[in-house]
Amino acid sequence: MPGRKTALITGASFGIGQELAGIFAREGYSLVLVARTADKLRQLASELEKAHGTRSLILASDLAAPGAAAYVHDQTTRADITVAVLVNNAGFGQFGLFAESDLEESLQQIQLNVTTLTHLTRLYLPEMLARKSGRILNVASTAAFSAAPGPEFFRSAAF
Repeated sequence: MPGRKTALITGASFGIGQELAGIFAREGYSLVLVARTADKLRQLASELEKAHGTRSLILASDLAAPGAAAYVHDQTTRADITVAVLVNNAGFGQFGLFAESDLEESLQQIQLNVTTLTHLTRLYLPEMLARKSGRILNVASTAAFSAAPGPEFFRSAAF
């Protein structure tokens, strides 16, 4: 995707990630679109190419899986893509009491929201620093700013 800057967007198949892909395409960026669903990514890439002439590399990958960040970086390296903007958008949350939550789902949430985000940032940041150019956007829910436990904590806590 020579000639254009490239934005890599995780969680690009719907919601905020899809909207960000549209914004970057309008601004003339080539895209690396990452999400679990290849069909949705292909459809989005086709729409953005028709509307904006944007070229996209599609990477269907479950970023909650260990090693997914290395896979994404390896694919962009093999394609000789210089990532100018890394958008860490993929993520999910759980609701309810932690003691009653599904352990595997909690571990996948940590893998995706913390480990993969950190790993992707660590893989692309040195390249950006060496070029003295690049941007990283970490997208988070407003729930990330909630410092207090739910009201159940205060009703059941013995102080």
